[in-house]
Formats: sequence, C-alpha cells, structure tokens
Amino acid sequence: MISLYSPMVAFIALLSTINAKVEFTYSTMYDIFDFQNVDEVPLPRCNDGCLIFAPTLGVHPENEDLVDTYMKNLVVYDGTVPMKSVGEIARQFEDITTKKIPFDMPGKKTYKIVNLNYKKAKSSDVTVWIIDTTKANDFDYEIYDPAYMNRAVSVPKSLITIMSAARFFVKAEKGQSVSFTARLVGFDNAQEKNEDQCDYAYKTGAAKTFDGFEFHVNAPIISLAFTEKNPINIKADFMYLNTRNLTKSAFITTPGYNGCRRLGNGQVYHSLTYGTGDEFELHSEPDFTTVAFDVDLDLPEGNKIQFKDMTNSATMPLMAAAPSNAKFNFTDTQFVIVYYDNLKPLESFMIRYTSTPGAKQPANTLPSSSPTSFTSTTITPTTSETSHISGVPTLISIALLTILR
Repeated sequence: MISLYSPMVAFIALLSTINAKVEFTYSTMYDIFDFQNVDEVPLPRCNDGCLIFAPTLGVHPENEDLVDTYMKNLVVYDGTVPMKSVGEIARQFEDITTKKIPFDMPGKKTYKIVNLNYKKAKSSDVTVWIIDTTKANDFDYEIYDPAYMNRAVSVPKSLITIMSAARFFVKAEKGQSVSFTARLVGFDNAQEKNEDQCDYAYKTGAAKTFDGFEFHVNAPIISLAFTEKNPINIKADFMYLNTRNLTKSAFITTPGYNGCRRLGNGQVYHSLTYGTGDEFELHSEPDFTTVAFDVDLDLPEGNKIQFKDMTNSATMPLMAAAPSNAKFNFTDTQFVIVYYDNLKPLESFMIRYTSTPGAKQPANTLPSSSPTSFTSTTITPTTSETSHISGVPTLISIALLTILR
C-alpha cells in the first residue's frame, strides 16, 4: 500500500538533489537545501562587500537565547575566523521601527557559511539573502521580517521589502491614495525595467482612493515599489491562509515563484513545507463579484490548474504544452475554487486576479455543490512576442476565454 505522504516525500527527495540557490544579478538567495548535509557554502557575492539578511522561523522559546539551534550552527566565517551565526543575524532589527538590520560584510575578503550541525540534525527553513553593498546603497528601501514587523503608519520609502523563511501574509489598511507595483523578489529587482526582468504580481489600479490589500505570499520575499506615496499602514505576519477574500484583487502562485526570465528554469526557492498540490477558496459572500484572471503558466501537457465558479456551476481547466498566458472572467460569482496537483519542482504558474463589484444584488442563495465542467482548453502559443514564466524565455500564448454565467 502506498502511503499518502509518498508524493511529499518524493518531492522533498527530489529537491535535495537540486541546487536551490537563486542567483540574481546583484544578489543571491539561499534556502535550507543549500545548507543541509554540506560542510560549508562559499559566499563569492561578498568578496567586494555585501549585506546579509537572514530570516528564520521567529522566536524559539525552548532555547534560552530564543534562537533556533540549527541556525546557531550555521556560522559566517571570515576565512577561518567565526563571525556571527545565521540565527543571530535573523534577530537583528531596529527596536523602534522593527526594520531588519543586515550583517554588513566589508570587501576584499573571502567569506563562507560553515555548517557545524551533525549531518542528521533536524533542520527548519531559512532564507539567506545576500546583496552587493554598493548596489544596495543605490536604493531607498525599508526591509522587514514578519516575525518582528510592527511598522508605524507613515509615508513609505520608495521600496518596501518583506522577507521570510515561511509563507506569510501582508495586509494594508484602507487609506490615502498610493500607487505601487509588487514583485516576488528583493528590492534590487522591484522596479520597472529591473535587471533580471522580473514580472509583477500586482499593480494598483487607476482609482483615486486606496482600499488596501491582502496578499498571501507563497514565496520567501515580496517588494513594493511606490510611485505615489502617502502614509500607509502595512502589517505582516504568518497568517497565510488558503481561504481568501475575493473582493480584494491579489495573486496566487506556485511555491517559491519569482517570475524572472533572466534566471533560467532551475532557479527557484525551495522549502521543507512546499508540496505538490494545493487548493484555494476565494469568497465574496454575500456580495457578487466579477473577477478577471490573468494567468502565466508553465505546466506540462496533461497537468492543469482547475478554476471552479461554484456560484454559477462553471469549471475552467487550464493546461499548457509550453509556457503561456491565458485570460478569462467569471461574472457575478461569490465563490471560486482554484486547485492543482502533481506539481514538479520546475513547473510553475502566477495567477493574478482583479475583482470588481458584480451586477447582481446579494440574495439568500447557496452556491452549487456540483459544478458542471466546460470542455478542457489547451493553451498554445499564438504570437511571436517574447515572454516567460519563472525565468524561461518562451513565446507568449494568449488565450482570451470568457465564461459568462
């Protein structure tokens, strides 16, 4: 009999054979698979000076110093001299602003992270992000960790980055008008025409008022690049949920997604908690909502994402023989389910959805529990415009699929 856990075990086993490091132009991101069962990890990014940011999974009350034992034994070395552990770096933040404080490494030296743990020591997730000091100084940024973030309501700097060792939730309250673009990368790639050609996850619309946002981030990092600034109330924590507010425009991605076409197919962040499938519920009851989906997908033929409009008994399966883009609408819905399974480590998608009030008025009706399926639609390339999904140069495929109730 095959265990129910065997797909997850196989998935993690496969990840352990992959070089998980993500190499951007001016920064490098490491995850736990870069450190497990290795003696040391060289840090060539730091040869000319670097900043190291390293969130772990927060406070560990079982330890007197509150630091994860495994992370205490991942130690930054200057040649043969130990300097500071990843666990200590993770707990560096300003008392008042709660901004993360990086470990600032001077140049003209050779650095590495040495793993002092036993080979079979139990590990937890970590994100180590290293950026060239000179390049970091080019940006006007704030950076936070959901484990400690308590940002005051204030006018943001040009860039706000939030990074984590686990899935996390970012929320902004309704307030004065702001305009920004969100990308699932560090501040070095957060702006338009960024060096690694990273796609956006969300853009504010043309509205003169700001209704806030709710982002459930299935990746280690998110950056907001502001073009219009007013005081904003942004919070982050670990309340990542699969049940979400359909009235708030947002995004859904495969785990570890970055959307940078310069990186190549194999450069994706990995985590011990990532799996091969997931299901998301989007609710707007009692209100009706019209939702426009814009989907970048890189899934093999035969694999697909299922979109179910539970209010109007409609199903839209999306699959792709090559990296593609598809757009379609659900009109006057209250309840949408999105799910996928059998995901392989290098397969990915980004689902952006934009919600507007529906035409129907709320009524005391229950959503159907037995949706009727539309015929599965295969998305194929139709134009010669260069595009990408998760860093793979491809041909764009645009399919305009509109489902009316």
